[in-house]
Amino acid sequence: MPFNIAGDWIPEKEPPKTHSRPVKVIKERRGNSIVTIILNLPLNSESLKKLCSNLKQRLGCGGTVQEDKIEIQGDKIEQVKPILKDSGIKVL
Repeated sequence: MPFNIAGDWIPEKEPPKTHSRPVKVIKERRGNSIVTIILNLPLNSESLKKLCSNLKQRLGCGGTVQEDKIEIQGDKIEQVKPILKDSGIKVL
């Protein structure tokens, strides 16, 4: 109800903004190599870079941040998911 008993307008509360797209971890073939890609991360660019750096250190591989996704060298899907869960990111 947008009005109180006195007749004053009460603005409706906006629901908290949640990330509408689920975080996905997929692999993609690039020539003769495979790249693990983490899509739809609800993080800003600095947080993406820190997460990418953490993943590279823990997995012992290379990687980069491209636009709003993280690319890790190699087929690392099963190793990436627990690291993301430890960071508080829910993965499909």
